[in-house]
Amino acid sequence: MKKFVYIPVIAGALTFGGIVLANTDSNPAGNAETNSNNSNVQNSNQQASQQAPKLTFEEASAKALEIANGTITDIELEREGSRSVYEVDVAHEGFEYDLKFDADTGEILEQKREREDNDDNDSDDIVSTEGLISSEEATAAALAVANGTVKDMELDNDDGVVQYEFEIENGSTEHEVTVNAKDGSIIKQETDDDDDNNDDD
Repeated sequence: MKKFVYIPVIAGALTFGGIVLANTDSNPAGNAETNSNNSNVQNSNQQASQQAPKLTFEEASAKALEIANGTITDIELEREGSRSVYEVDVAHEGFEYDLKFDADTGEILEQKREREDNDDNDSDDIVSTEGLISSEEATAAALAVANGTVKDMELDNDDGVVQYEFEIENGSTEHEVTVNAKDGSIIKQETDDDDDNNDDD
């Protein structure tokens, strides 16, 4: 009787142990595979986020003007480590605002305000914002002749002509477009194709 009782108990223990071992053997492989898949997804998401910012040039401009409803004198899309940022300068009522936004989340990262000091500037460099078209209107004019993504825009005074200067990228093609800040007419348009330059080498 004792043998009859002990045998099922031992067999049950072995069977239970087998289940535990089977589970122990299969879990690490499953975890490794899951971790690998998660890593691949994260890598692909990071690469996708680095390709194009979620915040457009126009949205960054609008956010800047919500803070300082003046005239955008400079806006640039740059990389800072693994993050893309928009740096925006706005002139408003005698002050210059330096703003920085995360290009993916729209979060404002930096905000400075300084009084404009024209004494330190050459008179030829002083830009009066009175009577100028908005940066949005200038952007629309530039993109009408050069399709792509605006990387940089600057309001400048060139020999008395106030103008918006744009850098626009479309794949390997770079456009430089200058827009008259008074009437929105195109002053200059130049195109540089990196593929053409590579073929010449």
